[in-house]
Amino acid sequence: MSLQEARRTLQKACAACTGCGSCASRCEVLADAQHSVGDIAGAFLSAFDGQDAALAPDAAAEVLRRLALRAQEAPDLVFAVRRCCMCASCTVGCPADVDARDVFTALRELLTLAGVVGGEGFESTQVDRDWHIFSVYRAVYGISFVDLPSLDDARERGADTLFFPGCPLASYAPDLARAAFSWLEEQGMRVVFSDACCGSPLKAAGRADRARAHREGLVARMHEAGIERIVCVCPGCADELAQASNLGDLRIMPLPRLLSDAGVTVDGATLRERIGVRAYVEAPVRVAAFDSCHDRDGAFGAPLRALFADEVVVELPQRGEQARCCGASGAVVLVDPDLSARRARRALDEPDEDAVDLLVANCPTCSYTFAAQQRADVAAGIAVSGVPHASYLELVFGIPFEWEAVFERLEGMWTGEYGAWVCQQLL
Repeated sequence: MSLQEARRTLQKACAACTGCGSCASRCEVLADAQHSVGDIAGAFLSAFDGQDAALAPDAAAEVLRRLALRAQEAPDLVFAVRRCCMCASCTVGCPADVDARDVFTALRELLTLAGVVGGEGFESTQVDRDWHIFSVYRAVYGISFVDLPSLDDARERGADTLFFPGCPLASYAPDLARAAFSWLEEQGMRVVFSDACCGSPLKAAGRADRARAHREGLVARMHEAGIERIVCVCPGCADELAQASNLGDLRIMPLPRLLSDAGVTVDGATLRERIGVRAYVEAPVRVAAFDSCHDRDGAFGAPLRALFADEVVVELPQRGEQARCCGASGAVVLVDPDLSARRARRALDEPDEDAVDLLVANCPTCSYTFAAQQRADVAAGIAVSGVPHASYLELVFGIPFEWEAVFERLEGMWTGEYGAWVCQQLL
């Protein structure tokens, strides 16, 4: 993101914000900082005062110097920017239509350019490089999809569809990713596979320019390969890819929509087995959908609910447009792990154990976050939610995420046989 783009984003927010405070009432980060989104945008926008619109090199250097000075004067605002989960909960229903994601993405980029924050903690999430946490994990544990047709094979195969499982699924549940790909083939689709990342970790690290270049480079490859639609497992990937300026007529299709349209349903026996109830018990299972904060329009959540046609779907108070963040968005765990933990626990504790049997996530990253938080709480002797959770993918294809094994592998790869190599690539 250029300085000019960042300035325009902040100017737009400041001009629109009425100072009503509704955003601060919806977000503990803003409440702690005692500022609205517009306030924080304005505090850093002042660094551009008196500089020409073109921002010649000398002017740009002066802006960055002022930004660094402003950051020194207001460390609480810097912390607020870094704690933002990018979940947009604060500006849902904003009467002025201020988009907090745009504002805080711009501010993270500005603070990075000004040298206020570095890449500490984000070294392993530079997904535009060959080696990052996901590719290294797959290499260490022999996870590969070279036997599946890729973008490079699309033209030869006449493929028009790209299956985009996202990093958590491709890395931590490869058999499940393969099962979903095979299902698409069984539906007669001319489909190829990608284990690429959408680029969102770069944006969280204050590298929005690199995230955009990565995202648009990936989309350009899709166009070159003749792809017409992208099937996404994860709302976060769909949200990120949809922001590509070169998306053109590429259509993004949520996998739950394709499953629902094909008449796929999850039977009660599968659900009862998941929650530990004997299969002969015939009472309908009470399912609650956890909507990702990247799915406020319900593109994934609505068809996901249709997968449980014969069961009881219990709606959580915070759903759809009002969906909670699971604690993972914005990679805030690297800056404020306590905030991330509180958000994960709040999401897990929301379902009433007397009314809900199973919490179903429509995002693999949410599933990862819930499993990681419960594991950490057990280790710390903290009581965990009594409602089990699962990804819709596990229920549809009957292949579970083996989270305990995944976490042990993630921890073990730093010190095991390949430990030195892992450290060399990621640190």
